[in-house]
Amino acid sequence: MAQRRQAIDIGRKQEVIAWIEAEGDGKPTRAIAHFRTKGWSLDGGTVRKWWRLKDKIKDTPSHQLRFAGGGRKKTSESLEEMLYDEFMNKRLKNEKVTRTWLSNTALAIYAEEVGENGGLFAASDHCVTDFMKRYGISPRRHTNLTTLDDATLVGHTVSYLKYLNELKPSINLERTVLMDETAVYFEDAWPQTLDCTGARHIVVRSTGFACMRITVVLAVSATGRKLPPLLVWKGKNTPALEKRPGPLYVVQQPRAWVGSELLKKWLDMAFPLVDSSDGKCLVTSEYLQGCQS
Repeated sequence: MAQRRQAIDIGRKQEVIAWIEAEGDGKPTRAIAHFRTKGWSLDGGTVRKWWRLKDKIKDTPSHQLRFAGGGRKKTSESLEEMLYDEFMNKRLKNEKVTRTWLSNTALAIYAEEVGENGGLFAASDHCVTDFMKRYGISPRRHTNLTTLDDATLVGHTVSYLKYLNELKPSINLERTVLMDETAVYFEDAWPQTLDCTGARHIVVRSTGFACMRITVVLAVSATGRKLPPLLVWKGKNTPALEKRPGPLYVVQQPRAWVGSELLKKWLDMAFPLVDSSDGKCLVTSEYLQGCQS
């Protein structure tokens, strides 16, 4: 592992500059041998740089590590704004953005705008981190949740409540069905467990079916009457819902979740068990929809 460079405070730099002025006849390189005998690790380039900045170093309090404005400068605010615009354009297209992409794009923008006349620009990992902090960018997990702006959300809410109020006189709780679908796994797929601190090899017993699952649709009327559940298996398409003892319904399809066509089939089977008259309603976790026949 490479040794980390240690910063030298302003006080020691002032000591070197004072020696050069008093005993070194204004020649920075003469200070190298003198201070090496005192155990200091100095090179000619460092001492000459201190000598060029001697006025700023003298005016800085001795307890500081650097003089005011002596830190690393941003390459260009305009270049950073261009990089941020490229980042936003990519995210508006829902494309994936990585730190490597930020670094490579920064180099491309710098080369295009500055060209060979500019100095060396590395777009290091530290530069990328500082850029992300300045513009409020952070790593995020993928999510399938959609977000609506306030105006759209309020508009949808008002529209739905208006629609619901019109249906209230015809809604009968005895004919209202609450329905939800959930994935059922054959074993706990959670990769974490409790073990002794310091253990390096952690094994969790598995039957090999951790990724296998089925979808179960559960429904109950608002008065507490249970409807037969629906089991959705991944497999070949079956022409219709198969009724099994219990009672329950089983169906196979290429994708093991509830689609619109399967939901229609389930409605045709489930609603007659509740009531075939007017005023029926279905409430799901996906959306709220009033159905009136």
